Amino acid sequence: MNGLEDNNTPILEVDIEEVRSISESSSSNEPRIQHDSTIRSRHDSTQEQSTSSSVHSFEHPEPEVLSPISISNGRKHHRRNHSNLTTGSGRSGSMDSVSLGNSSLDYNPHFTETPSPIDTSTLEDISLHDDEDSEDAESKKKQNSASSKMSLLARKLFKRSEPVVLTTNLIFENRPSNLPAKNPEEEQAQRKAYEEMVAVAKRKEVAELKKKQRAAEERKKYEESVAACTNVWLKEILPEWHLVNHTKRVHNLWWRGLPPKVRGTVWKLAVGNELQLTKSLYYIMVDRAQDTLKCCKDNSRIKDETMENVRDIRLDVLRTFPNLCIFQESGPYHEQLLDVLGAYASYRPDVGYVQGMSFLTAVLLLNMDPADAFILLSNLLHQPCQRAFFRMDADMMFVYFDVFNLFFEEALPPLFNFFTHIQLTPDLYLIGWVFTLFSKSLPLDVVSRIWDVYFRDGDSFLFAAALGILRMYMPQLLHMEFEVILQFLRKLPEDMNSDVLFEHIKAVGLTPRKFQHTMVELVDMNNVERRKKNSSLSTTN
Repeated sequence: MNGLEDNNTPILEVDIEEVRSISESSSSNEPRIQHDSTIRSRHDSTQEQSTSSSVHSFEHPEPEVLSPISISNGRKHHRRNHSNLTTGSGRSGSMDSVSLGNSSLDYNPHFTETPSPIDTSTLEDISLHDDEDSEDAESKKKQNSASSKMSLLARKLFKRSEPVVLTTNLIFENRPSNLPAKNPEEEQAQRKAYEEMVAVAKRKEVAELKKKQRAAEERKKYEESVAACTNVWLKEILPEWHLVNHTKRVHNLWWRGLPPKVRGTVWKLAVGNELQLTKSLYYIMVDRAQDTLKCCKDNSRIKDETMENVRDIRLDVLRTFPNLCIFQESGPYHEQLLDVLGAYASYRPDVGYVQGMSFLTAVLLLNMDPADAFILLSNLLHQPCQRAFFRMDADMMFVYFDVFNLFFEEALPPLFNFFTHIQLTPDLYLIGWVFTLFSKSLPLDVVSRIWDVYFRDGDSFLFAAALGILRMYMPQLLHMEFEVILQFLRKLPEDMNSDVLFEHIKAVGLTPRKFQHTMVELVDMNNVERRKKNSSLSTTN
């Protein structure tokens, strides 16, 4: 065959008959030793003497080659002890290395094999063995000669002088002379396909770069706006809080979201401290909760309600924001969360611990110290809506559900009718949202912004936010099944955009005044119905 003329890559010529003869000689265990013609003529007598003698013979299938090998000890050395002389064709099975005494010879396929004359004195000085060892030597010679020949052939096959051609070269270079030439149309199609592939990769790279640049610019603008807003709150609003907190300007800034640096402070000011709690009370309640926990560990048979609350707290804390890994064991907020929840359970044994409190407390701890979180949590759970839900006041809970249904039907008729048709009532998804103030269902940044306005507007904003979420995902919800809707509403998408959500909340149009007016009407109606029911029962008795 001819070599590749275009890229100068040689094609190795292999004699098929030579390979077949080697295979046959290997199966019959008959050695075939070939030497360079120059070496054979120079040392013919030496070879005859070495192989014909009845002493222990050794195999030397290939004369010493200096160029393709490297000697590890830095010098040419031959051990005269025959027991230390092994070849790559022997029992080791290696085709590319020869171990000669203490010298390690590694075959290098990139060199050209140049024979070098063998010192005959080396052969003459090899000690002769007894006649009883000659049969073993002949057997070893027969076993090694075939593999030695295969080693030589393998060296020839794997010897290359040029690197492997790249894929792009295969596309643009002509075919070898021994193959049919490329069709011009095929060559043009391959080139066009390659160019299109490169263009697509470049367009993708440019698009990703532009996306990163836009994200960096948006991030920079956001940080600049947050810094400017923080200065306004610190220098203009907080010093004059009681005078400006109800102004339209402050309410507009509040709607956009509070800066993280002032969020905790504004939350405390907005909720207030109606219960007149102090930090010293918090530390007293913490000590009481720790004593209760210690007593619970010492005597597992005690079934006091407070002790059961403490055990529930320890279990729930491990499931609070698990992705953050800061409230679990060994996390920086683990003990603080336990202390605040234990302190509240000790402070309000009539309420105790209810599932969902751990998420409320965790969000508070991210924005203030434990003592302030305890005070704010206690006042937050004292609000009308939270008090009804956490005390399991069924009558008031259903009043809130009825109010929500009225605004739901008014704002989103198609979705309301669909939920009514599949019998998806508000208590199946609204309870989880109210108990945790959306902290278990929404991304944390969206939760923080909802809490900002909730502390400004009160309970009405919880239901406005719920309607805004339903309005935002109404196109998807209308095509979901009952179970899928429940799973979706319990854990909403992590990529939710707070700005888009607040646009939907604003579009619902549920104001605090409107909500309060409807609540009063429904409460009065329920009171009238309750009186009628009680009077009918007394008349019957």
